[in-house]
Amino acid sequence: MKIGKALKEERTRLGLTQDEMIQGIVHKSHYSKIEHGIKGISADSLFRILFAHHIDVDGFLEMIKDEYISKDEKEAEELENKIMTAFNNHNKDEIEKYIQEVLKLSGNKIFKYRVIVAIATFRRKLNELSNDLKKNIINEFTKHDTWLEDIDSLKLFGNCMQVFSEEQLDDCMKQILKRYLNNENSEKIAERIAIICNNYLYYCYYFKHLNNSNIVDCLNYLKKLDTRSHYMFYRIAGFFFEYMFKGDKTKAKEIKDQLVMWGYGGRVASWKI
Repeated sequence: MKIGKALKEERTRLGLTQDEMIQGIVHKSHYSKIEHGIKGISADSLFRILFAHHIDVDGFLEMIKDEYISKDEKEAEELENKIMTAFNNHNKDEIEKYIQEVLKLSGNKIFKYRVIVAIATFRRKLNELSNDLKKNIINEFTKHDTWLEDIDSLKLFGNCMQVFSEEQLDDCMKQILKRYLNNENSEKIAERIAIICNNYLYYCYYFKHLNNSNIVDCLNYLKKLDTRSHYMFYRIAGFFFEYMFKGDKTKAKEIKDQLVMWGYGGRVASWKI
């Protein structure tokens, strides 16, 4: 979707006239041409309009990204969605098929690292990852000074926790929680941190690594997520792990059974009780 069409959709959703939408930021005649795809809009004017109406920037960019990202990036994103579905369904044949497609991609280093570690985890062969590969993954992560705000770096961290030392893992997790625990975050970031918290709790419980302060903060973060259905799985997963840490496997099993009944069987298959 192009920027003009996305702006029109947001304006219609908010029930605004064009004059009310632009608030004098751009000329009405120019804005009308933007909505019709005849003229462009500067980044400065675009963000001023979005902020004026409290429009979620990440959500807006999600609406338009397919129009502006490269062919390689689009292909990588489509593959990622297919791989996630294959993992959730524990479809080994599909997973093997898609990993070959991932390895053929040009560039997309972070995506490749994430998939390689995920596949190794699925095959229970993490210990076979070379030290050089682990070092390269950590170097790729740490070279970003702004990794706390970089969505790709956060994805890399969330999917590759097992390659970090426990000290590195705990330190990074502490920084993430300090940055996001008590702040209002965009929907995209909120979901990404929820995934990281779920993965960290999984790691801590099943790999017998107990960092109490980080665990408590992860659980608190998940409990603070709003109750919209978009976050339901992450919130419920938090309660599952809370019961597991408390040793209440009966209640944990009830939660897992409910998730299976609701269609999340593939996603919770590795939650051993």
